[in-house]
Parts: sequence; structure tokens; C-alpha cells
Amino acid sequence: MSTLSARALALLLGGWRDAGVAYAALADRIRLLVLDGRISPSTRLPAERELAAQIGVSRTTVTAAYA
Repeated sequence: MSTLSARALALLLGGWRDAGVAYAALADRIRLLVLDGRISPSTRLPAERELAAQIGVSRTTVTAAYA
């Protein structure tokens, strides 16, 4: 199982924010990255705290998106 760093995921996410709810937009973008093959389904995502700091959102937002 490979691990994806917070910095690498932030680069893949690109412009994920839209006018909608932040956690839903983040979850949708991660889901699309998996569906189009840019992230393998077996890849371990970065820790909530690390990703939150990297993309400038609260940890709660990342927790909700991961859920």
C-alpha cells in the first residue's frame, strides 16, 4: 500500500473549492481522483491534520470529507 503526502494530494486537488459546502467539494474531488485513476484505491491518504494545514481548511472539514 502506498502513501500519498499532503503536498502531493494538494497538488492533485488543484481548484477543488466551489461555491458549495467545503467538505462535500473536497470529498467529491478526492472521489473523482480515485475514479479517474490518479489515486489508486489502495493508497493511504494523508493525515487529516496534515492535509488541513496544506490546503488551508479546518481539520473538521477534512474529517467530514474523509467520512
